[in-house]
Amino acid sequence: MPEIINRYYIRMTINDKPGALASIAGVFGDCGISISTALQKEDNIEEKSAEVVIMTHPAIEEAMRAALNELNNLAVVKEINNFIR
Repeated sequence: MPEIINRYYIRMTINDKPGALASIAGVFGDCGISISTALQKEDNIEEKSAEVVIMTHPAIEEAMRAALNELNNLAVVKEINNFIR
């Protein structure tokens, strides 16, 4: 079966605390996925959360699925709101 390679868009809600974005970037790096763009939108002070949007460079779908699985289990990630390839 051929490898499926795409760019990906992921929007997630994370805990707004030091090191959260670094933890997320580490997951992508560990899975061999390069980040093209990372944007943290204005935070929600009451909920101590922030919305983060990640765009990747072209990546293998299997690696992206592994990254999503790790992100879902990461303590700083509250929710993956959107995932588009």
